[in-house]
Amino acid sequence: MDEKDFTISDINGNSDNGESGVKDLPPDQDISFGGADGNEKPDISGFFEKEEQERTKQDNAQEDSKISDEPARPQEQENAEVIPEPAINDKPAENIEKEPEKTDTDKRRKEDKPLPPKQTAKKRPVQDKKVKKKKKKKRKNKKGFNNSIFGGLILVTIILTVSLVAAVGGISLGMEYLGIGKTENEVTFNIPKNATTDEIADILIDNKIIENKFLFKVAMRLKRPPVIYPGTITLHPSMGYAGVIDELAVQRETYETVTVTFPEGITLLEAANLLQENNVCTAEDFLFEFNKPQGYEFESKVETNSDSFYSMEGFFFPDTYNFYVNDSAYSVTATLRQHFNDKITESMYAKMKEKHLSLSEVITIASIVQWEANSVEDMPKVASVFLNRLDDPDTFPSLQSDATKNYVEKVIKSVGSDEASIAHYTDCYDTYICEGLPAGPVCNPGIDAINAVLDPDKTEYYYFCNNLETGKSYFAKTLEEHEKNLVKAGLKKADDKDDNKDNDQE
Repeated sequence: MDEKDFTISDINGNSDNGESGVKDLPPDQDISFGGADGNEKPDISGFFEKEEQERTKQDNAQEDSKISDEPARPQEQENAEVIPEPAINDKPAENIEKEPEKTDTDKRRKEDKPLPPKQTAKKRPVQDKKVKKKKKKKRKNKKGFNNSIFGGLILVTIILTVSLVAAVGGISLGMEYLGIGKTENEVTFNIPKNATTDEIADILIDNKIIENKFLFKVAMRLKRPPVIYPGTITLHPSMGYAGVIDELAVQRETYETVTVTFPEGITLLEAANLLQENNVCTAEDFLFEFNKPQGYEFESKVETNSDSFYSMEGFFFPDTYNFYVNDSAYSVTATLRQHFNDKITESMYAKMKEKHLSLSEVITIASIVQWEANSVEDMPKVASVFLNRLDDPDTFPSLQSDATKNYVEKVIKSVGSDEASIAHYTDCYDTYICEGLPAGPVCNPGIDAINAVLDPDKTEYYYFCNNLETGKSYFAKTLEEHEKNLVKAGLKKADDKDDNKDNDQE
C-alpha cells in the first residue's frame, strides 16, 4: 500500500477540492495541531509513525503465515545473506522520523524470513546429487542383471553336464547288463557250495564275466532264480547278466580237474607242453592265447618289443594250479594272468620306480638270476653282479650270461621256422653277442628272483662262477680274481693258459 499525500488548507479541514484534508485516517487516530487559531502547520509526525507500525505488523503477520506453510530450510540457507528490502515510502527523509527499534520478536521473525528468489538456486546441486545417485543405482542394477545372466548360464551348464553324465552312465550300464561289446571267449570255473550272492559276484568279476557287482545283485533280485547250483560252469562275458543268471540256475555235471605244478625258471614253451600233457588244453592254443592281451592291470606296464620271441615270456608266475580237464586256453590264460597280477604288489612297483627300472626290465634280469644262481641265498649277490655291469656299460657292454645262450638253444632254435629268424633272435637274446639286456626274459622267474633284483646286495662284484658239482658260487671284483675262482670251481686248470670265454666272464 502506497502512502497518501495530505493537503491541509484550513483549520476546518477543507481542502481545495472540497474533500476532507486527511484521507483514510482511522477513526481512532488523533491529530494534534500547533495553535488554537489553526494558523500553524499541524504536527503529523506521530500519524506517520503509527501508520508505519501498523504496516509493519501487517507485514509480519503475512510473513508468519508464509513461514508456517513452507518447509524448513537447510542450515546453510538460514545463514545466507539477506538482501535489504526497499524503503517503505518514497517520501523525503525529512518528513519521516526514524524507524523505531525492533523488538527481539521482530528480529527473530526477520531472520526466519524466506530467502530471496535468487538464493533458491543453491538447491540445485542437491538435486544433481540425487540424480547421480539414481544413475549409480541404475548402474548397480545393470551389474546385478549381468551377474544374474552369468549365474544362470553356469546353472544351465551344470544341469546339462549332470544330465549328460547321467545319460552316458545309463547307456554304459545298459551295455554292461546286455553284454554288448564284450568277448565271446568261454571261461570255465567253479561255483562252490553254499556260495552267497556276494561271493558269486566276486567269482564272476575275477573271471571277467561281469564288471559291476551292484548291477549283478540288482539283476539277481529282479530275476529271482529259484536256486543257484554249485559246480563247474562255463560262461562268456557277452552272455549278459540275464544269461549268466539263467546258466547259474541250471544243474550242471561236475567237471574233472587236474593239478599242475610249474617250477621256477620254466619257459613258456615248457609250460605249454606241460598243460598239453595234463589234458588241460593244447600247447598251440595256449601259446596263442597267452601272448595276447586280456586287459589285466600289469599288462599296460609290459614294454612292447618287436624283437622278443614270445611277448609274454616271463609273465607266467610259476606255482601250483588246478585246471579243468579239456578247458579252454582262454580260461587257463585268465587264471594265470590273475595270479601274476596278484603277486606283483604296489610296494614292488614303488621299488621299481625308485630304481628307475620298468616291469619288463625287472622280470628280464630276474629271469637271468633265476637260471644263474645256485641257491636263493646267492640270488641277491648274483643280481648285484648284473646290475653293476648294467651301470657301467663302457667297461662291461655285454652281460655274458649263459642263461641267454641256453634260451637260444632250447627255445629259439627248437621253434624257429627258418635260419634267418633263428639268426635274428639269436643276436637279440645271446648276451655274449648283444649289448645290455636281451630282447626279453629267458624264463619265468619266481618271487625270490624278482625280490633279489628289487633288493640286491650292495657289492662291487662284476664276475662270478659256480661249481657245477657242489653248487658253490664264487664272486670277484676283478678279472684276475675271477680267473683264480675258475680254478677253484673246477672250471679251469691251473696250467691252462687258454682262457675259456664262456667261463671267464660269466
